[in-house]
Amino acid sequence: MARVFSRLYQNVRPLSRCLGNKVLCVEGFRGRREVSGSVFSYPGQVCCFSNTSTRYNAFPRPKLSPQEVTQILRQNEGVVQVSGGGDQEWTSQDIMPAATYSIDSVDSNQLASNSPIEDKLAVARCLHTTGYLFGVFDGHGGPECSQVVAKRLFDYIAASLLPRAELRRVVSEWKAGCRVPLIMVYNDPSKFVSGLQEIYDASLLSYCENLLASVSQDFSMEEALMGAFIQLDNDLGHEVVENQNSSMLEPLLRVALSGSVACVAHVDGPHLHVANAGDCGAVLGMQRQSAGGGWQALRLTNDHSWENQSEVDRVLSEHPPIEAEYVVRNQRLLGMLMPFRAFGDFRFKWDRDTQIRIIQRYAGPDNIIPHCLTPPYLTAVPEVTYHRLRPHDRFLLMASDGLWECMSALNSVNLVGEYMSGRQTLQPVRFPRQIITLREIAQLLEQRQKGLSLKPVDTNASTHLIRHALGGSDAGLDHSRLSHSLTLPPEVRRYFRDDISIHVIFFDSNFLRVCPVEI
Repeated sequence: MARVFSRLYQNVRPLSRCLGNKVLCVEGFRGRREVSGSVFSYPGQVCCFSNTSTRYNAFPRPKLSPQEVTQILRQNEGVVQVSGGGDQEWTSQDIMPAATYSIDSVDSNQLASNSPIEDKLAVARCLHTTGYLFGVFDGHGGPECSQVVAKRLFDYIAASLLPRAELRRVVSEWKAGCRVPLIMVYNDPSKFVSGLQEIYDASLLSYCENLLASVSQDFSMEEALMGAFIQLDNDLGHEVVENQNSSMLEPLLRVALSGSVACVAHVDGPHLHVANAGDCGAVLGMQRQSAGGGWQALRLTNDHSWENQSEVDRVLSEHPPIEAEYVVRNQRLLGMLMPFRAFGDFRFKWDRDTQIRIIQRYAGPDNIIPHCLTPPYLTAVPEVTYHRLRPHDRFLLMASDGLWECMSALNSVNLVGEYMSGRQTLQPVRFPRQIITLREIAQLLEQRQKGLSLKPVDTNASTHLIRHALGGSDAGLDHSRLSHSLTLPPEVRRYFRDDISIHVIFFDSNFLRVCPVEI
């Protein structure tokens, strides 16, 4: 059990994430096999945790060719095509279901720094209500919490959005042994091992029953998102406490004692809600309506860290003044944790008795945080923002802090905007409607001619951003800089960059142009 704690102090000091265990994928197994301590099973392979370490020669590093760079950057690309490609002409009679058509497509990608990567991306469609869910999860102290939260949170949100009658039907069928899916997940074939799945299903069912038992009030999207975040986080800790004699205790502990920040967007027609806990970020890319054109960036999230003074004030106000010296110390929570809001990290949340009973029992007293006198110090309560989409709102960019450490919100929006202009040259000419004047055709062709100079190397906007985040310079893309970043040895890579995970969600401006106000 001591190896559960080998990752914990990756949160404690900067530049210490190169330590700890690795996740190994053992190939060659068909079907699913349960492995002690494993969290996921995949078709054709089993994931388990090992103390194996590998030594790498730091120098010399090979210089990559442009083709090799592109191959590395494209390894984790993902695309979800939602509508018919963004070229359909909509009328006010053609807008149902609304959620389907406000999104054109989604470009996603990840680039690891940690080994294994501690970020996780998720995309899903709600099956019983209209709406799509997008999530970026940035783990710390190991990948376990971000992986588990990314796979569980959307079910909690989807359940909280169900009308009471539909929720009652779903609960009835679950109790009868028929598991009704709440969401359809894209691009993620992984499954929990059966022992964990049973525990997680029981927690979700209990949450649904609590929703039914709650006093009926007017629906609030903000309260639904907040309730889902809070309940899942509570369950992560409760599942450890209630399964002390279970064979699943070790993976449950790993999830509860590692941590993850989260940024989730729910898009339903023209309605955009963003729930954020931690330091991931969401930015809306808006095309200026003035004659000069150009792009604007609207930040929809705030970082929950020491740089946000209101967040520091919130944390300090929740504890006695005598603790002020220790609550925020060295720009970290209790001198140890960077984000002030996160899932997991129950060393910052459990009361003293629970910490002694669980943490001290399995890892000894040295793993109990000093000055943890009046917990909880950490919360998973998200900050929720609403925005009604307009025709000039062209895309939503969601990313882990690995991107925001490399570029500003406006710079990233400009890069995606340039990418969109350049991408048009890679596609056949499509007219926005059947009746179009010669002047409008000339303007369209002139725009495409200008786009030739912006023709992107990549066909995925997230890959385009990662390429510029690592290789961008004042003089443009620097291949040597990009090659250097991609060939850093694993044991020092984290000193120079973090994991980068990105969603770019493109909206259908033609649909938004005719969308009635009452929707």
